[in-house]
Amino acid sequence: MRELIRYVDGIRINFSHGNAEEWKSRILNARGFRGDIAMLGDLRGPGVRTGSMKPITLNVGDSVEFRLDDKSDGGFVPIPSPSFFRVITIDDVIVMNDGRLRLRVDKVSANNAVLTALTAGTISQEKAVVIKGKDYPLPILDDYDREALKFAVEVGMDYVGISHVRSSDDVEEVRTELRRLGGDWVKLVAKIEGPDAVRNMKDVICASDYVMVARGDLGMHFDLEEIPRIQSSIIREAQKCGVPTMVATQLLESMIEQPVPTRAEVVDITNAVMEGVDSLLLTGETAVGKYPVEAVQWLRRVASEYEDEVHVDRSVMANLTDRLALGIVQLAEDIGAKIVIYSRGGRFVEAISRYRPRVPTYVGVSDERILKRLRLYWGVEPILIGNVRDYDEGERETLNQLIRSGLIAKGDLVLLTHGVIDTYNDYSIRILRV
Repeated sequence: MRELIRYVDGIRINFSHGNAEEWKSRILNARGFRGDIAMLGDLRGPGVRTGSMKPITLNVGDSVEFRLDDKSDGGFVPIPSPSFFRVITIDDVIVMNDGRLRLRVDKVSANNAVLTALTAGTISQEKAVVIKGKDYPLPILDDYDREALKFAVEVGMDYVGISHVRSSDDVEEVRTELRRLGGDWVKLVAKIEGPDAVRNMKDVICASDYVMVARGDLGMHFDLEEIPRIQSSIIREAQKCGVPTMVATQLLESMIEQPVPTRAEVVDITNAVMEGVDSLLLTGETAVGKYPVEAVQWLRRVASEYEDEVHVDRSVMANLTDRLALGIVQLAEDIGAKIVIYSRGGRFVEAISRYRPRVPTYVGVSDERILKRLRLYWGVEPILIGNVRDYDEGERETLNQLIRSGLIAKGDLVLLTHGVIDTYNDYSIRILRV
């Protein structure tokens, strides 16, 4: 972890695995190595998993019984959720093991079902059971996820990922629970991974603070050839809503076992970068892989090669913040100036990032929470400065700190401004040569 953390902007804790003690240990370790790292806590979300059982190995054509129960000695697959049997119908396809195991439903009743294996594989305990093309009608938050949310607030996580989100109502329910827990600062990442989320894509994205293209679960609900089209649609819709995007799952899958990526994986990463995503999330590569540091280094190497060639639609949005942000980005690019901003809330910086400035962009903040949050935004480099009296002092201190650190040198042209918009009658933009 000490080595990994040198190369990343944030880390993800998957609340589906482990317990609060393990999660806290990893967070404390990470912060011990680097205190300004962004933290994403990923909720388990509404879903169905197998109960306690001995593994069952299936060959193609084998039959297996799924039964409403919480444990089994190996004679059947225990499913401790009545919702599963209410939702499935004959000829539904059940997908498990990240899509590698597929089964067809042949018979179904209120508390059991008989399925036939379409591919070979093994069913073991605590494994997700996905019905291709269907979402479960379960509450977005159960008691387990409410405790995970409480933990996220207590340890000061920056983002929470909402798994199996289906509508904007799900997003608002999680946001309301965070407010109740006193976690107003925590930003919500909607994971687009199921059929309802894809159907309600625009509403889900625009209700969120960040959106994740969760390709693992998408690949279990949709045919694989559809995934690139869905990924592009999510990215385009997020850009229209002004919401940053993250692409996750199987970016460098081969590096779980091998020290070098495949050519296809490099092309996949390049395509995501060129589409203008804000961040790339490794999962198995760094969670269980043999070459976690090399995987992150390769990800940075490929992304850095192409991110300067990103061109997004710069259609101006309706509000004043976006119009001003676009004007600043275009002016700085036209005159070749570095952008230096002092921000108290980060909202204006998010607008700047949305237009993918092709010049170095730095932002001074006095709140460490905002600094960590901005780590996951495209093309802005946040720095922490001390408390200041006003925006003018904030601008001066940000510029001076950048000069002291060598990020801005003698002769550089700088566009200096701040993030407050509501008093725009007094708003100023200064252009100076250092």
